[in-house]
Amino acid sequence: MASDRSILSTGIPQLLLLGAVWGITFPVAHVGVAAGANPILLVGLDFLVAALGMTPVVLLRHSGRPPARSLLQSAGLGALLIAGINLPLYWGLQYATGGAASIVYATSPILSLLALWGFGSRTGLHARQLLALAIGLAGVVVLGVGPSNAALAVGVAALLAFVLGASCQGVGAVLVGRARPHGEGPWGLTFQFLGGAAASFAVLPFLYRAPAFPLSVGTLGSVAYVGVVSMAVGYTLFFRLIATSGAVRANQVTFLNPVVALLVGGVAFGEGFQPIEAVALGLIVLALVLLQPFHRHRVPAAPAPAPGIAGLPGPT
Repeated sequence: MASDRSILSTGIPQLLLLGAVWGITFPVAHVGVAAGANPILLVGLDFLVAALGMTPVVLLRHSGRPPARSLLQSAGLGALLIAGINLPLYWGLQYATGGAASIVYATSPILSLLALWGFGSRTGLHARQLLALAIGLAGVVVLGVGPSNAALAVGVAALLAFVLGASCQGVGAVLVGRARPHGEGPWGLTFQFLGGAAASFAVLPFLYRAPAFPLSVGTLGSVAYVGVVSMAVGYTLFFRLIATSGAVRANQVTFLNPVVALLVGGVAFGEGFQPIEAVALGLIVLALVLLQPFHRHRVPAAPAPAPGIAGLPGPT
């Protein structure tokens, strides 16, 4: 019994569970888009389902409702950041696989480092960090170039969309972390989802005149999984992991997402896999490893989230 508690206290089981949940999100979202659903409408419905999924959490926890100003701030963060992460992702999934998208989104911690430096962090970029940035960028470039005839493994438009979404995720780690240094509670998270839904439905009529959403197992299953499991459950687990194990441990979920996405996408959903994707993934993982501190230090039992990382929005 004591050993079980010791394992749980490391946060590793929770991290593995979150990596599986969020890794599966990429191919499942691709299934919904491939089934004919309009990508912007699809992600907007995901946000609404996620907000509904958070309702039992809000009611069961009996937590006091934050001030209206705080909730409006959460909605604004959702409209700017969570929507900024997911709208480019879903739009790009029209032209690329979920596995390819997960590889690009794995660069978000690298982009967080750049955002921290750009916002005037006192610590400069060291040689190892600059090397990591160069290697991570090379991984994204490699992903865009096919193995032969200069064919694109990922369409240029899709690749740019994924880079935009990953950039929003990286910058969001800084902005949300500063606005919510101790993470986001269930009330705030619910309003972030509502803000994301509002942003999605606001841009929808400017991009599509008659957005389609055929009722099928693919579209409804995608909304159910992403809205309830990936967003409502995934974000709740993520913020709990931050509180118990620290933001650095929670952010290591980035290592797991592409591996799970490529395996599930290839085995369960028949997504194509190209050897160039393995090369790109290897480069990005190497860059992430170089960003990790090599020295060991004792971590307090309940460390405060690091500025700029605490509220890191996930892929969805």
